[in-house]
Amino acid sequence: MVIRTYFDKSNTIVSNSNVNTGLNPVTELFYGGPLTQEKYTRFLFHFDEARLKNFYTGGTFTDLTKLKHTLRMTNTGSFDKDLLNTSMGSKDRTSSFDLILFKIDQEWDNGVGYDYETPLLLSGDYGFSTNPSNWIRPKIGYDWVGGAGVYSGSPSAITITYQHFDKGNENIEMDVTDYVNGVLTGNTNYGLGIAFAYPFELLNTSDYQYVGFFTNNTQTFYEPYIETVYNNHITDDRNDFYLDKQNKLYLYVNVNGNPTNLDSIPNVDVYDSNDTLFSAYTSNKVKHVTKGVYSIDIIVPSSYGDCVMFNDVWKNVTINGVTRPNISLDFVLKDSLDYYNIGDNSFLPKKTAITVAGIQNKERIKRGDIRKVIVSARIPYTVEQTQKIDDIKYRIFVSEGSAELTVIDFQPIEKTNNHYYFLLDTASLIPNTYYLDVLVTSNLETTTIKNVIQFDIVNQSDLRKGQ
Repeated sequence: MVIRTYFDKSNTIVSNSNVNTGLNPVTELFYGGPLTQEKYTRFLFHFDEARLKNFYTGGTFTDLTKLKHTLRMTNTGSFDKDLLNTSMGSKDRTSSFDLILFKIDQEWDNGVGYDYETPLLLSGDYGFSTNPSNWIRPKIGYDWVGGAGVYSGSPSAITITYQHFDKGNENIEMDVTDYVNGVLTGNTNYGLGIAFAYPFELLNTSDYQYVGFFTNNTQTFYEPYIETVYNNHITDDRNDFYLDKQNKLYLYVNVNGNPTNLDSIPNVDVYDSNDTLFSAYTSNKVKHVTKGVYSIDIIVPSSYGDCVMFNDVWKNVTINGVTRPNISLDFVLKDSLDYYNIGDNSFLPKKTAITVAGIQNKERIKRGDIRKVIVSARIPYTVEQTQKIDDIKYRIFVSEGSAELTVIDFQPIEKTNNHYYFLLDTASLIPNTYYLDVLVTSNLETTTIKNVIQFDIVNQSDLRKGQ
């Protein structure tokens, strides 16, 4: 599942100034200027980790090593190459620079400014504010503990990562996995900041050097976010268990139709066709994959022969203090020659037709739902003949004119013992019209099945208007 966590506050602060642009839809990061007029800015932001924590403590994210978190922000100059090396008043669009990502170590307020400059209107300018946060203070009555501007001098002690910008129109894509995982396991999250690398902040230039990114105040599709991807995908081999191959067997636990975690990791005994113990798995060899899903890895050698049935018995199954009987499942061994094809190239790519359930075509979905989308792969021009595909992925995108803007890049689809599926978190999707692609790879042939369905994500108020 892919989760987007949007910012709940942000601000741009200016060196040696008490102004802020906390409500501006764009953060103007700049440095330089002529001697005695040099200045620079830093961008602060915060995201609410509560929802990610719920997924972690609730047992959906069971393995932190399978989680990846990426900060993504859209460059305002990324849409048109003609914007490269242009000017905006006294600011030049810059290139060949580094931005750092740093940690904030105290609470701070958003700020309600919009403009940098002192208002010229006699009646005042409500877009101009000197209330914190700003360069001097994080909140009224407090100073930045690391010095003015969140930190003074080199930020090496609080730097998380950095990104180099070659042309200057690249989007921000920074790996924040260690930071976010630390927050999930108990570290305090005061937020993060972006700034030019320290040597750039010390430079003098004839004009200020500028780069802009959309903030959470934008009214466009390009709102910044933390992207979380859980790379612990289900690949159940129960119905395709080949000899001499490492296979995965899964146990699915549901209570009243809902995936539910066991009180403790179960044990598993595997028996051959003669009811003789083949292998015993203690709980430390059983993996908790995600909420209500457990797995083991197993290899059976060809000496057992194909078309033979084995049993896997799951023991110590306790749910909410209630001990359940042992769960006995089975699987049939298949000839390894059907998996290892060595000597010729007789296998042709599989042709696949795709249908989905769980979302109706052109459905209006209330933002916030988590949908289980069932993907059916079948042989073309048939109704019930299933096509078995090991490499099948999905992509979600929006359309902007003739361009396709990827929202969720191709992700593996979960393969259980009887169907394919993926979970779609609609809370991560800004109200818009979305499209689904499915990518199938078979014998080096990659086929993208375009626009399998389209659907709309709407807020509750928008949904009522459409009813």
